[in-house]
Amino acid sequence: MPPQKTTRPRKDEDRTRALFNAFQEAILIHDPETGAILDANARACSLFGYAQEELLALPMGNLSVGLAPYTQEDALAWIRKAAQGSPQTFEWLAHDCKGRIFWVEMNLHLATLDGAPRILSTVRDIRDRKRLESDHKTRLKRAEAQNVVFLALAEAGSNFQRALDLIARYLAADIGDLAVVELMDDRGRLFPHAVDQPYMDGTELLPNISALNTATPLDSIPARVAASGTPLRLEDSKGARILESLRPEFHPFLRRYNAHSILAVPLRSQGVTLGTLTLAKGSASRPYSEEDQTMLQNLADRAGLALTNAKLFSENLQQAEQLRRANVELEARVAARTAELEQLNQRLKQMAIEDALTGLANRRRFNEVMDEEIRRARRGKKLFTLLMCDVDFFKRYNDHYGHQGGDDCLRAVGEIMREVFRRAGELPVRYGGEEFAVILPGVNQESGLKAAEKLLKALAERAIPHARSDAAAHVSLSIGLISARVEQERDADWFIARADAALYQSKEDGRNRATAARM
Repeated sequence: MPPQKTTRPRKDEDRTRALFNAFQEAILIHDPETGAILDANARACSLFGYAQEELLALPMGNLSVGLAPYTQEDALAWIRKAAQGSPQTFEWLAHDCKGRIFWVEMNLHLATLDGAPRILSTVRDIRDRKRLESDHKTRLKRAEAQNVVFLALAEAGSNFQRALDLIARYLAADIGDLAVVELMDDRGRLFPHAVDQPYMDGTELLPNISALNTATPLDSIPARVAASGTPLRLEDSKGARILESLRPEFHPFLRRYNAHSILAVPLRSQGVTLGTLTLAKGSASRPYSEEDQTMLQNLADRAGLALTNAKLFSENLQQAEQLRRANVELEARVAARTAELEQLNQRLKQMAIEDALTGLANRRRFNEVMDEEIRRARRGKKLFTLLMCDVDFFKRYNDHYGHQGGDDCLRAVGEIMREVFRRAGELPVRYGGEEFAVILPGVNQESGLKAAEKLLKALAERAIPHARSDAAAHVSLSIGLISARVEQERDADWFIARADAALYQSKEDGRNRATAARM
């Protein structure tokens, strides 16, 4: 009988592929030299909307919006860092095969697959999280914009053109991106009277308002809103319909900033349409929402009243008095809302206990926990240990690798500290700049030194290159440690001062080491 063919390798390959495709997170495998996509699981294909063959043929940059810092060159820079053995985690503004833009979090790791070095990239869809963050910021910004425009109208008094300019300026800066105020003439034609935008390099793309002496085309969105008296929103990710909807003079600006959304509302006073407020948004920002529309219409109605009063101020004293009373009411409401926003900001500050760069507890949280743990230890006359750490030669690191590299270094140190100090009660902290601290309640000096050595070993194993360090070839720490029983006179400052002194002794002794304070 002829020998039977074995199917085991094929089955193993099929099983591996099935497991690869079963992962809920999108996974891409890259060549570490070129960044080319060598393989992708089913979730990655679904996320970006490509068949696997199409996805493998695309450079990484084609999966992003193509604007810095989300370009092919930026992608290769992240891959090169990961290829050097330093895992990379960053947020990436991606788009799918249909051009829809969305946020992902990418984690890049160096791995050996089939005997060859590869970059393993996991891609997590974070658009919901980003949407919540954006909505929160947008609500605050929307309220602030409404306040400043109301104040601007109150300050404008009878200066009609100044009121128009202020409306355009604040709408452009606080809601974005292009703001146009257009008014009806006696024949019912619409003309631009104020225009503004927030970008430093955008002014040269806008026409001089005095040169816009022809009526706005009747098929444009502002003219349609003025004729109907109802708001109108339009979204178009490719921008062609956006260009068709506004005057040609604004097209250079709209093309430069990839305008994708328009919002226009009628500017009304006492039931009569005076003109329109139009906003056009571009770049990577979200489209205008119903909340934006409601807020802008409220603004337009209030602005319409203010503009009418300003125009007739010198001819009608009674209307001038109405304007004064309206402004008093406006200022009171703005003051009340501003106070509410201030209270909200204070509450948000109080809630902020995490360092944004490293994800560790921040200085405020450190102070709170130090006081709490010292009080607890004092009641039981227990031991309390504090580590103070400083990244060795960090200024040289920043000068050599750049500020982005410095940020990556601090993130990596924070990640290592979270891995080392994960037991209940242990609290790693970013103390400030390149300084870190660790609170170790109930730990004696011997255990504290072991914990410090464990941290130094973890840093050495991670081997983050540091070409300008005199202490080691990799990023290292100088650590000072104080371990003592908490007596009545020993407060947080007492522990910090002694841990700092021990830290400086570590530096004097050559850095990349831990030193216990002398008692």
